[in-house]
Amino acid sequence: MAAAKTTKERRLKGAASSPGIAIGLSFKHDIERPPIIQRSIPAARIDAELRRLDRAIASARRDLEKIRAAAGDTIGPQLAKIFEAELLILDDTEFLKLVAADIRKSGTCAEYIYNRHITRTIKNLAGAEESYLQEMASDIKTTAGRVLSHLVGPMMRKIKDNKRRIALADTFSPGEVVLMNRYRTPGFASMQGGPTSHALLVARALSVPAVVGVSGLCKHCADDCEMIIDGYAGEVIVNPSEQTREHYRSEQKKRQGLKTRQLRHLARLPEQTLDGHEIKICANVDFPSHTDKLLATAGVDVGLYRTEFFYLSESAFPSEADQAATYLKIAETFFPHKVTLRVFDLGSDKVSAEHAQQEESNPALGWRGIRFDLDSPAIFRTQIRAILRASKLKNLKLMLPMVTMAQEVVRSRRLIRSAMDELRTEQVPFDEQIEIGIMIEVPAAALMATALAHHVDFFSIGTNDLVQYTLAVDRGNKKVVKLYRELHPAVLKLIQMTIDAGTESRIPVSLCGELASELEAVPLLIGMGLTRLSVTTQSLPPVRKLVGKLNYEECRKLAARALKLNTTERVEALLYNWYADKVGG
Repeated sequence: MAAAKTTKERRLKGAASSPGIAIGLSFKHDIERPPIIQRSIPAARIDAELRRLDRAIASARRDLEKIRAAAGDTIGPQLAKIFEAELLILDDTEFLKLVAADIRKSGTCAEYIYNRHITRTIKNLAGAEESYLQEMASDIKTTAGRVLSHLVGPMMRKIKDNKRRIALADTFSPGEVVLMNRYRTPGFASMQGGPTSHALLVARALSVPAVVGVSGLCKHCADDCEMIIDGYAGEVIVNPSEQTREHYRSEQKKRQGLKTRQLRHLARLPEQTLDGHEIKICANVDFPSHTDKLLATAGVDVGLYRTEFFYLSESAFPSEADQAATYLKIAETFFPHKVTLRVFDLGSDKVSAEHAQQEESNPALGWRGIRFDLDSPAIFRTQIRAILRASKLKNLKLMLPMVTMAQEVVRSRRLIRSAMDELRTEQVPFDEQIEIGIMIEVPAAALMATALAHHVDFFSIGTNDLVQYTLAVDRGNKKVVKLYRELHPAVLKLIQMTIDAGTESRIPVSLCGELASELEAVPLLIGMGLTRLSVTTQSLPPVRKLVGKLNYEECRKLAARALKLNTTERVEALLYNWYADKVGG
């Protein structure tokens, strides 16, 4: 029975996962399918029952192939490879042998035995702390649902039968998000899910607003509820008041198309201060999408192009040829503008059991970043060769993550030189002068920046991790998140030390953390000597507009004052008051 409708507005908090606003009536996608009943199968019919299971699996495979083909047309072939994980699950011969043997031994119908084995597998994975195991459980559940739909009948409610309605469920699969785009589902919310899940990678690529991790979502929301999904703030608003609806309608209208228009007009915005000091505003990019072309057309350099999308979208490490083809396409899209590719920044909480050495109680302080890369030479060499092969247009730069000591850079450069020697022998063209830089995102790297500068061509300061490691605060931990303060004097001193080391060694220094997108902090960062900031795509227009309003000498005076302060509160007050006085707002 559906939950009773209420007219009182209710706001449910989740994680802002895919930006955008959706307004409409809801439907629960997780309405249960016809019941799975334990039925006995006569011995003479066992072979026929096994053939029925084979047909269901074959039908599920055809369904998935169609979805993958449709996804390739909308989100591109790289993200479409997400669906290969489900295909691999369908073709797990060892698992299917166990199911078939159990059907023969018990004389029980295929759907009951198949579901029993699936349930057992999901239960073992779902309780794991590692995010990749939880996502694997979600993939298995989704894939099994396709098979069971062909054995006992489909789910009673489908996305295609509920066009233009907001979808609610415990979780969603990547295939379902592709269907949302096709059938104009305005947005979705789920009780489970994380920002790196396959479904959300697809949602962001397709610009489908989403909020995940909403506790009690299906308990508080019935079918046909009036609802708003705020993918910016991570809120689900149930039964919104007329005032709330009008606010979000206005906000939705204002935001629709704004991103595209702003990016198209970026080239008109200045890249220097009022007194002629050049400041380059670059973009942070998570994975290839249609936005790349907009950025390239606007003449934007990419200060940080994360390459983890390869692993996150395939749950495996791709071949050299696949990587090289994708990196070359990225280079061609942005040519002649520069793109900084960061090599895999993965940790033991993000790699499969095949590659993880052992379980880690604190992966953030463990086997991640350059440590993982150097300890996985086959994976590292493959990626380095792929980047080099794609560098022939001479607009790619290579960046190493989570460096803490010079030895890591030396070892990396030795491997890079070896890869270069191989390509020369193979007569494969590449950029002989490709720039190699490092992320400064741990205090050790900032403190040793002068020594590190002798081994690299550029620095990029990653404030997200630098703050976390400097202040010993996990910003994902609700108990201590209030202590995560980007403007803490200790953090600012480490940033200044890095900038000074770069200036002294005559190598460029950029900053690509979230701090670069905070408007009140931008004058401080420029005054500290940064000439390159790399920001989120959404932040490009406002940050570049702001640069054109600033006076460099005034920013330098602001920075000198801020660096003398000894509390975060005083720094924040100074910056906010200065911004309000000089810029307005």
